[in-house]
Amino acid sequence: MDEYNLDIPERFYSDAEGKPFEYCQMCDKFLLSEETSYVVEKAVKNYKGYDFGSTIFEFAVCLDCHKKVQQGMSDESLANLHRYYQSIMAEKGNQPIVIDIQNFNIDDWLSKCFFKGDEIDDMKEYQVVAQFKGNKMLMNMPPMIIGEKAMEEMAELLSDKTIDEMNGFREKFLGPSPEIEELIYGKKLIMI
Repeated sequence: MDEYNLDIPERFYSDAEGKPFEYCQMCDKFLLSEETSYVVEKAVKNYKGYDFGSTIFEFAVCLDCHKKVQQGMSDESLANLHRYYQSIMAEKGNQPIVIDIQNFNIDDWLSKCFFKGDEIDDMKEYQVVAQFKGNKMLMNMPPMIIGEKAMEEMAELLSDKTIDEMNGFREKFLGPSPEIEELIYGKKLIMI
């Protein structure tokens, strides 16, 4: 199976450490063992007129903790997000996602919003998310960009209960840095 998975791209390294995430942000489980599945998510802010962005927040959580967070979401929010995803896939013609693993270019793949097709260079902010197992990125769940338009649409689908859960996660595990407070507080954290 590993021949279909890729080494962790630097884009998914911890910006703070300059290397792959080693521990789950919630339970401290070691992530780089071959049996451990986990998700890495980052939010990036672009600066108009400049050819770079900065990471607003980043985290890695094992799948067990990720499931616990999702269980904290309301049934209404989960159903709304599922319908949103299904409607996007229907618009795309329900075509399977095909990846040529031999010629896969992570920068090309992650240059557009998965949901809307907008270029990340034209966005003020976006999130990037991927699933991993040990030191490999899983390609059966390819990495994706969630652009600002998609984030706004998804945020509108969340119940108050889910918004409270996401804000609680943000406050407990991401910390209240000034940039996060400015850019995220009041907005909804979208966990895929």
